[in-house]
Amino acid sequence: MMVKNQTARKILVLILMIIVMLVFSPFIKSCRQELSFGDLIVCGEVDGVTFKPAGTKDSFYIDENEIFAVIEVSGASARDEWKFVWINEDTGKIIAESDGKYSDGDSAHVEGHLSNCLTPADKAGIIGEPGNYSVNFYHNGGLISSAYFTIEPPVPEITRVVLSSEIDGKGQPVDITRIFYPDDVIYTLVELDYQIAGETIGVKWYKGEDELLGEEEVNIEKNYYLPGFIVFEMIDDEPWPVTDYHVDVYRNGLIEDEYIFEVVKREIPDATFCDNNIYRKEDYKFFILYPDSWIYEEGEDNRGLEVNFMPSLEDVDNPVEIKVMVLKEGYYPSGDQYSDFSESILTEVVDTDDGMEIKSGEHTGEINGAICRRINYSYTKEDNSGWDVELIFMEKNNMLYLAIKISDIYYREFAGSLYETMLDSISFD
Repeated sequence: MMVKNQTARKILVLILMIIVMLVFSPFIKSCRQELSFGDLIVCGEVDGVTFKPAGTKDSFYIDENEIFAVIEVSGASARDEWKFVWINEDTGKIIAESDGKYSDGDSAHVEGHLSNCLTPADKAGIIGEPGNYSVNFYHNGGLISSAYFTIEPPVPEITRVVLSSEIDGKGQPVDITRIFYPDDVIYTLVELDYQIAGETIGVKWYKGEDELLGEEEVNIEKNYYLPGFIVFEMIDDEPWPVTDYHVDVYRNGLIEDEYIFEVVKREIPDATFCDNNIYRKEDYKFFILYPDSWIYEEGEDNRGLEVNFMPSLEDVDNPVEIKVMVLKEGYYPSGDQYSDFSESILTEVVDTDDGMEIKSGEHTGEINGAICRRINYSYTKEDNSGWDVELIFMEKNNMLYLAIKISDIYYREFAGSLYETMLDSISFD
């Protein structure tokens, strides 16, 4: 009888356990979270507290600072792993990826929005080249969802135009100005926010209102997504005449704007003779002072001596030169031929145009005991630029000493003062 009672009790307990499981199993199941994911969303902004997407976008500009991918996660373990992979679909290259655990050191389940942010690479300066992209979300190594978006090609803009007389090795302006000197090289620098293949940038520069002096156009052949200058070098074979100018800037054949500049004469300090620089040539029995910081070059042949005094290299733009020639007996003309001899010399030392107005004059005098004859010439263009030249003939020691002053008309007074100081110092042995 005892065996039968025990068996009956065991059967009763088993029946009760089955009943309990059947009654309470829905509640047990409801306490265990199921793993689920929402749609993967691409957007330009997320809520700073909830990380929920602030709208959706599938198209972005190249200068965006952030592109977000957001997915809602429910029932993931804190120790599960997530991963975002950003891909350029046109090239197949991965441009960014990041991964991690949902939470460190916590075995509870996770519920909420998980976001990842794409930002510009440090060197690229842009969030990505124009094209088609995807972002893929992985959970524990398995692909869960993908989303697609595009980065639109930019429309380049001219951000600024500057003029400069000098650029550095990187094509950057060194001295931004709208005022230049006749001997300057003038650069027009057009800055673009982006350079896009197929675009054209051009310039035309004018003297006065409408006298076209030159033009140049650059065809952009390669995309460049950082701000940069396109450099145009404006050169004139002759010194720039002193007047007003303007340069027109074109993009794709259409004028963008006009930029006015002017060329002015350079102010130069008076020449000084504090260093007592003396040029002496004993064989030719004379000496003469020349200005501080100037140099000279000399040459000699059977006819005699020629010395050219000029500014040092630091002042090479100074448009003044002084020559002294000493011709031996038999190699120089008589007094009544000085004028013809002057004109033959001038063809070698002064460039003249057919349109120049030429004035000349002469008179006699004395320099330190030597009778001299002065012949001067003025060569003037329509814009009042030109050259001022004076030749002084002095016969002494059975030789002809010939001093020649050549200067830009604008520097006539400066050159004249310097020239007279040198002539006052000349001495004959």
